[in-house]
Amino acid sequence: MTLDVVLEDHLPHPVEAVWRALTEAESVSEWLMATSDYRPAVGAQFRMKTERLSPSGWVDAEVLEVDAPRRLVWAWSAGDGLPPSTVTFELAEEAGGTLLRLTHRGESDPAVGRLLQDGWPTRIELLRRLL
Repeated sequence: MTLDVVLEDHLPHPVEAVWRALTEAESVSEWLMATSDYRPAVGAQFRMKTERLSPSGWVDAEVLEVDAPRRLVWAWSAGDGLPPSTVTFELAEEAGGTLLRLTHRGESDPAVGRLLQDGWPTRIELLRRLL
């Protein structure tokens, strides 16, 4: 299936605070999936522990772009034999906080794609609570 998730949300926090939550391994582990080897540097590869998205129990990822504190792009592979999908986080200052735009695009196993489409709003809510 073609995955085309686009979410926008206003977070009542400064761009720098949201950026930290997207770029610190401890924060990512709290709102998304557990990771110990994540760092926001182009070319950095990392793994996130999952119970539902991958047969191996891991999502393998790589940082493709970093434009602090505005844009962060990951390649994301759930081990389903398909090319990695792309997760993009874009931040913009907005009155009273930050506009977060998340896109997740690529080909996905249909079951995994449905989990991602349904799961991203919950993850953004967890990010909101963490902040």
